[in-house]
Order: sequence, then C-alpha cells, then structure tokens
Amino acid sequence: MENRAAQFLERYREIEEWVLNNLNVSEMKELEQMPQYKSIRSSLAFCRLLRNLLSHYDWSKAGNDMVIVTDQAVRQVNNLYYALNPVTLMRVAIRAGQIFAPSPDDSVLAAIKIMQRNDYSYIPIVENHRIVGVFSTKTIMRIVAENNSALLSEELKFKDIAGFTRLVDESVAHYGFINPNTNMEDVSLKFQRSKTRKVRLDMLFITDNGRPDGLLQGMITPVDLL
Repeated sequence: MENRAAQFLERYREIEEWVLNNLNVSEMKELEQMPQYKSIRSSLAFCRLLRNLLSHYDWSKAGNDMVIVTDQAVRQVNNLYYALNPVTLMRVAIRAGQIFAPSPDDSVLAAIKIMQRNDYSYIPIVENHRIVGVFSTKTIMRIVAENNSALLSEELKFKDIAGFTRLVDESVAHYGFINPNTNMEDVSLKFQRSKTRKVRLDMLFITDNGRPDGLLQGMITPVDLL
C-alpha cells in the first residue's frame, strides 16, 4: 500500500505543479468548476480528496491502514495527469540542443567517429539552425562506390561533400519533416504507413514550419514514441 500511496502522491504533486504553473488558478479545486473540465470533474474531485486524506491525516496509528490506495486509484491519477497535460510531440522528441548536428565546416571523419561511438545511423548537417543536409553510413559507401575514396581525408569537411548529403524527397529518404504541433497519433501513423514503402522512415525532423527550410526544433524516431 505504501508504494501505491507514494506513487499516487507523487503523480498528484506533478499534476498540481503543472496546473498551478500553466493554468490561471490558485488551487486545484477551481478546476472542478470550469466548463472545459466537466468530463473529468469527478476524477478531479476524487484525486483531490484522496490526496488530502493521505497528506493530512495519519490513518495508521491504530496499526491498520484505514485508507487503501488501490491500483485503480493510481491508474485514475495517471489518467488525470495525461488528460490535463497530454503527451505532445515536443515532450517526447529529442530537442535540437541534444542532437549531434555538425555544420558544413566540421570534419567528416571526426563526425564518423562520434557516429560510430554512439551508434548513430543518420545525422543532420545544420547551418544557422536549418538542416542543409543529412549524412549517414550509406553516404560513406556512396562516396567510395563512386571512386571518391580519396576524399576521405582528415581535411574533408561536410561542405566538400554537399552533393552527397543534400536533402531529397521524403518518398526516397529515410527521414521526413513535420511541425511541432503535429499530434502524436499522426506521427505514429506516418511511421506506420512508411512500412509499406520501398524506403521506410527512420526519423522525422521537427522544424517550425514542418518543411526542410524551417528552423530545427528537434527530431523523433519510432523508439521515442514507445
């Protein structure tokens, strides 16, 4: 019981913190009177009352717990959390600042070493916060296959192989572009539908306008959706 009670209280604390920081209310009870939350009014009231019982009273002085937190109560507070603060694309995406994204002036060989160390298959080439190309392990094979293996020197920079990394149409690429307001269901469908194509999507770059010429906001892969 103690574990479920702790789970319940921690999730409710997260709900309360988010509500007070993002909604124009001073206490949780106010939400129960708002028309937009009519469908979850009973859940709001239940979770608030249970939280108060667990937080302000010691029900176990007699040696027996008088308030039992069930698995259903934990599920209810979790459902309430996502009803108020739904999972959005940018909540699960890898943010732009976390993406390994060399510039056109960076060393190709240095980037390859980082890709190998971190098991990266694709990396964006970024200039002024915009993606100007995508480099992958297949890019190296293309360079070698076209008898340009001599290009792979310590001095080689991404701008020197721009012809190999230029952006291509989504129908023939393992990547695509979406805007940050895309709902999670549409993101999931986009990945699922690509399985029927000759080239499957491995990642989606998030830009402010959902196009290749937009400012990079982040990226998401099928693994991130899980």
